Amino acid sequence: MKKTSLFILALLLATSSAFAQSLILGRNIFPEGTFDIFGESRLYPNGWKFPDPNDKPWTAGFRADVVKGEAGTKELRIVNPDTVGFTGVTGTLVLPPKIDRLRITYRILPKSLEFGAPDPAGNGAGIYARFYDKDTKGVLGGWVGGGPVKSTDTEWQDKETIFTVPPSAVSLELQVALRSAKGEIRVDDIEVVPVGMSD
Repeated sequence: MKKTSLFILALLLATSSAFAQSLILGRNIFPEGTFDIFGESRLYPNGWKFPDPNDKPWTAGFRADVVKGEAGTKELRIVNPDTVGFTGVTGTLVLPPKIDRLRITYRILPKSLEFGAPDPAGNGAGIYARFYDKDTKGVLGGWVGGGPVKSTDTEWQDKETIFTVPPSAVSLELQVALRSAKGEIRVDDIEVVPVGMSD
């Protein structure tokens, strides 16, 4: 009787865990992607790390801030005055267990882009991602770009990329950036949606 009870309990726990994880599939796990949620300081949106505007090269015209768009919603604005260097912000989130694929979508408005020399992660404008293991020190691969933007693009665009999650990954770092690219981008409505689970 005791062995049977333990087996039933284990089965229930496994079933409830699988059910809970299945509820995550297809749902956005990154609400900070709208840039509408601010902390007590009211300076920067929650979930994002912005550079110190007093540090170089930010004093040379680089810019990363949140502005009000034409539709009245908040948008991330990033400006790079040169075709060298990097301008951007980063956001980090903890991943649900057993997720092996993520769909990252976002909206981007490029303005007067001009690309310079090739960047190791692919120069351009948009979102880049990389994964970390449990001690957050081990980077599992380098930056991977998603949804490249061309210099001729001038309208709002919807971008979507599927990222494969390394088996030992526990967190994801997003980077919205201009890499070796001169000009301005506006970004909004970033969503991170699990679309696959391992057994």
